[in-house]
Amino acid sequence: MAHHSRALPTKLDATLEEVLASSHVVVAVDVDGTLMNGGSTYPWLAAVGGRWRTLKASLRLAPKIALAGVTGGTRADVTKQAVFSAVLRGKTADLIRSKSLEFAGQHYRTRTRPEMKQLLSWHASHGHKVVLVSASVEDYISPIGNLVGADQALATKLQVAPSGLLTGAYDGKNCRGEEKLVRLSTWIETAFRGVPYQDITIVAYGNSRGDLRMLKAATLGINCGKLGPLSKLKSYPSLRDMVIATKLSTS
Repeated sequence: MAHHSRALPTKLDATLEEVLASSHVVVAVDVDGTLMNGGSTYPWLAAVGGRWRTLKASLRLAPKIALAGVTGGTRADVTKQAVFSAVLRGKTADLIRSKSLEFAGQHYRTRTRPEMKQLLSWHASHGHKVVLVSASVEDYISPIGNLVGADQALATKLQVAPSGLLTGAYDGKNCRGEEKLVRLSTWIETAFRGVPYQDITIVAYGNSRGDLRMLKAATLGINCGKLGPLSKLKSYPSLRDMVIATKLSTS
């Protein structure tokens, strides 16, 4: 691949060589805006909780949602949970799982980015372990993981009461930011038991500031966003560069 390196950022070319030489590679992939075009939370809520109920909750919480979109962080977590509570509280968990499975199939067919399908196929051909790491809900992220051939899906869990009804709260933390890295690290330690953590090579794909910690911790981080110089991840190689690099690596 060295004779093609002028077409690529030097760091990407060199780091990809390191990835290909590693015996233990984990590919961590964000979902909304990375694996998929656009977001999925509100379409999913409408599909499983009802369009009218979702619209009413969104309108009632619109000022908080707008502020959370700007500030992010804890405010975003609290606001997201408030919307979930308004739409999902009292719903039967089994019914939500069933509707989520249907949503996952439709979302996968219509929203998966072709270049990401191509890259995941390339990773799989090299024996790399693929893990979806998402702030979205496990009930549909896990089926999407199965559809893309991922080894694991780490996502936000919904709390279920002993009655089998959703409480509207999370079961644990919202899987974003630092929590993404915590969940990924825990999975790696279990999946590669006996292998020193420093011997694990991580390739991370993300598109927003919620993925920044995961990309910083990775051997190779890829910016899959579409904001260009406005992106918080602008210092990382782009998805386009990664597509070109992997093609050259097999030529």
